[in-house]
Amino acid sequence: MKLQNIHTNDLQPIFVKNHELGRGSIEEYLRTIGNVNSEYSLNSLVKSGILERTGRGKYILGLKRKIYTPPLENEIKGIYGLIQEEKPLLECCVWRTSIINEFTLHQAGRFAQMVEIERDGLEAVFDLLRDHYPNVYLNPSDELLDRYIVYQNDAIVIIPLTSEAPTQKMDGVKTTTIEKLLVDLICDVKLYEAFQGIELAYIIKEVFRKYPVNKDKMFRYAKRRRRGEKVENMIETGLRLEDF
Repeated sequence: MKLQNIHTNDLQPIFVKNHELGRGSIEEYLRTIGNVNSEYSLNSLVKSGILERTGRGKYILGLKRKIYTPPLENEIKGIYGLIQEEKPLLECCVWRTSIINEFTLHQAGRFAQMVEIERDGLEAVFDLLRDHYPNVYLNPSDELLDRYIVYQNDAIVIIPLTSEAPTQKMDGVKTTTIEKLLVDLICDVKLYEAFQGIELAYIIKEVFRKYPVNKDKMFRYAKRRRRGEKVENMIETGLRLEDF
């Protein structure tokens, strides 16, 4: 059996008793059902949706779900392009909070442009964006969030980027991943206040229903933010809740 001829049904026998399997177990099983070259890559099975990667060397049987790729609106592309043009060496991640509406129970009406920058470049990027855009805020306090930003649409919020945060590059723009998005919503309660409580529980359920989530990547990022236990508890609680 060639790799391109493998289907989900071919892998079901080994996933009956084990929801999650390691790379070695899957490779061993594939060798028993046909002449699969031992040098094949599991990446192609992941890309085709036959398998979903849940961590380093860990997989579950796929549900034909695509890896999450957030939409990139023109405003975000413009902000990222300006930063790359003027400060190309800075690590940067940009996204718009409108992407969260895909997972929410109630649709938000006002959104912010999130610009995450390595700490050494925060002031420089703030000065740069302030010269080109209105309503730019650097690491805003809770008071600023309550009194001003919550009432504005498309305010630009500049915050520190955690080192080794799980980002992805789309169309030349570095943006968030689903793992990073979940952790940030759980950790930054005040910043994402509109998405807390029952809304957050609903978001967690919807994310795991619609997309594959790499739990190792998610919890590794949570630990770098020193919120590992909190994120793990929130994810478990959200997934245990009854359907809304």
